[in-house]
Amino acid sequence: MCREPCSNAGVRVTLPKRTKGMESNMRISSIIAVGLLVTLAGCVTNQKVGEKDWFTAWGMSHNARATTPAMSGRTVRMILMPSISGNSVRVKLENTMGEAPVVFSGAYIGVAGEGAAVQEKSITRLTFAGKPGLSLAAGQGAYSDPVPFKVNAFQKLSLSLDVQSAADISTHHVGLRTNWSAAGARASDPSAAGFEPLPEISALNTGQWPFYWVAALDVHSPETTGTIVLFADSITDGRCSTRDDKGIVQPNLDQRWGDVLATRLAARPKREQKAIAIAAISGNRVLGRGNGPSGLERLERDVLDRAGVSHVVFFMGTNDIAGNFSAAQVIAGTQQVIALVRARGIKIIGATVIPRGRPAPGTGWTSANEAQRLALNEWIRTKANFDGVIDFDALMKNGPIVTLADGSSAPAMPTAWNCDGTHPNAAGYKAMGEFVDLRLFDSSR
Repeated sequence: MCREPCSNAGVRVTLPKRTKGMESNMRISSIIAVGLLVTLAGCVTNQKVGEKDWFTAWGMSHNARATTPAMSGRTVRMILMPSISGNSVRVKLENTMGEAPVVFSGAYIGVAGEGAAVQEKSITRLTFAGKPGLSLAAGQGAYSDPVPFKVNAFQKLSLSLDVQSAADISTHHVGLRTNWSAAGARASDPSAAGFEPLPEISALNTGQWPFYWVAALDVHSPETTGTIVLFADSITDGRCSTRDDKGIVQPNLDQRWGDVLATRLAARPKREQKAIAIAAISGNRVLGRGNGPSGLERLERDVLDRAGVSHVVFFMGTNDIAGNFSAAQVIAGTQQVIALVRARGIKIIGATVIPRGRPAPGTGWTSANEAQRLALNEWIRTKANFDGVIDFDALMKNGPIVTLADGSSAPAMPTAWNCDGTHPNAAGYKAMGEFVDLRLFDSSR
């Protein structure tokens, strides 16, 4: 997809020093080089040619390949919740993690009803370059053609795909949403009869109700002024956000901090309203493949390709540090992200890494990890070239000091907000969403 011409002569990439730990899980030089080459072909604006007033209103980043369940000759029906209102829609489908082609014979969008049902009068066919079907080779993605469709912010939409053939599935794991499948070509059928929930992905009770193939929902919205992409890991993906008092993870509650932020943004004056697109992967790292493509590897596809992006919130680093990357290495990778985002004329907001101390005998965090977290946060606050900072670490500063498995000590999250030592609970996510200063996203800044 063409973008307006521009110059990126000011972008300079400096590679972090490599260690044996880095060698085992990444090819950092090739990843960054690819990112730079993509940027050099890009523009100083994220407004694509001829796409005025288009914004990504919902997003999902692909992180894994699945070979079950068998999806050939079936329909998959997924529930998307747009963060803005508008008058037309399009979707992006991806085969990012697939190793074989996938063929869709039909695609429809409509207003979601109860369960897998769709409001019949709302059902609208989607086309791809004027055709009802679409074939995607391994690694490919494609947008549907724009179609007139009334969109109300936070009203759930149903995307139904007739899968003609698929040897595997490109997925996002932590969907936190019940999605559906049925035998046959049922995409245009409003009935829920015969549809069954997509199977939860192991480990069970972790929110891993998946999405298949869909990556973005774009909405034409003249009153919206930008899309904010939350580029992050499990703390933004929503791990633990719907775990109840009995420890059971519930679907369909929309309690991530990004959901809270989206609601707050929707209440702003019309010319200050912005869409939220979550581009988070649980276990994601800036540098290495912790769980799916690294942040540097997926920046172009999951962030810069989104429609109408005005701001990126960059909230990564905890998994790199837990994987024994140093603060200096994470900083070097983060500087590449900042440069590549800025080259598109997009503002980037940094977020500090929250406490991760967990009392012995729990493992996964050491005194060395804690020292690197503190160093990274100090750089984010005082030296990084971000357009603003969300200091989530400061929000979480009043947690207890706990004794770690290595005998040292480190702060944990406040007990009332702590789910498992790494992730906040629903109350913690709510506090995070309410903590964000909305003035960071003012159009006048």
